[in-house]
Amino acid sequence: MSEFLSQIDFAWPWAWLLLLLPLLSRYLLAQDKQQKEHVRVPFLPQLIDELKLDTQPPREGWLRSALFWLIWALLVCALARPEYLAPPQHIQKPMRNMVLILDVSGSMQKNDVEGGETRLQAVQASVRKFVAARKTDRIGMVIFASSAWPFAPMSEDKQALNMRINQLAPGMIGQQTAIGDALGVAVKVLDSGVNKDASKMAILLTDGNDTASQLSPELAAKLAAAHHVKVHTIAFGDPHAQGEDKVDLPLLQTLASTTGGKSWTVANSGAALDSVWKEIDAMTPVQVKSIGWSWHLPLFAWPLGLAMALLLLVALARLIREKRP
Repeated sequence: MSEFLSQIDFAWPWAWLLLLLPLLSRYLLAQDKQQKEHVRVPFLPQLIDELKLDTQPPREGWLRSALFWLIWALLVCALARPEYLAPPQHIQKPMRNMVLILDVSGSMQKNDVEGGETRLQAVQASVRKFVAARKTDRIGMVIFASSAWPFAPMSEDKQALNMRINQLAPGMIGQQTAIGDALGVAVKVLDSGVNKDASKMAILLTDGNDTASQLSPELAAKLAAAHHVKVHTIAFGDPHAQGEDKVDLPLLQTLASTTGGKSWTVANSGAALDSVWKEIDAMTPVQVKSIGWSWHLPLFAWPLGLAMALLLLVALARLIREKRP
């Protein structure tokens, strides 16, 4: 009980001063002076005995006085607006916004990954594991091929993100590779995300080189650095490929170094790709901000209701007394 009372506060504590108002009106306000009148009555003793004028008028009972002060105190208490301050609740607010930039060009349908998987299937499996490990981050996704598109908004909803990962298909937006455009779109997604104080990170995975960007990758990297976006890059594919199918390792390293990120090169192995995602997970620890909040539960209805109930009972008692013969 004492713990409950310690959580009670009053929004308008000054209203308690009104508790003294009846006393002030009784003793301090000016009252009309009573005029004394004298009448000579020769037979006054007999009149007093006959009319019983020597009996004292009944005094106001202590119960009525106590009832008045109880009702008045309840009304003043309601006016002071008592509130119950609920115990604080703590929530964890994510402090890292992340965008996955995934290549879905036509070359991602090659099934040259160990175990007979296509490159995109291996990427999907690894990304799902990474997302499952990042429980407190806001994560969005940008896909790119001949153009770049935001494919999943920044959100803490990992289930919705996994559904979008499962929908990826090679060549779904073309056959070429627009790395610069994809990075530019990712920076825009991160800038439009909630919680501007959170750190921003992008992870770009591709198996080719830039062939379709309108925004050059180098300029996109400078844009990312200016917006404080750290970019990690993953080169995934056949290291012995030639021409447009060959991963542009120098470019990916430049993108990472320009933004303060790191670059990895992964052969056609799902296990090797998993290890890269685990390394990224380890080097980017969870960032959260603990926020405490509580709410005020108004309690004025209780004293007000009790005062109204007492007034009703007093009125009913008086009505019953007056109707008695």
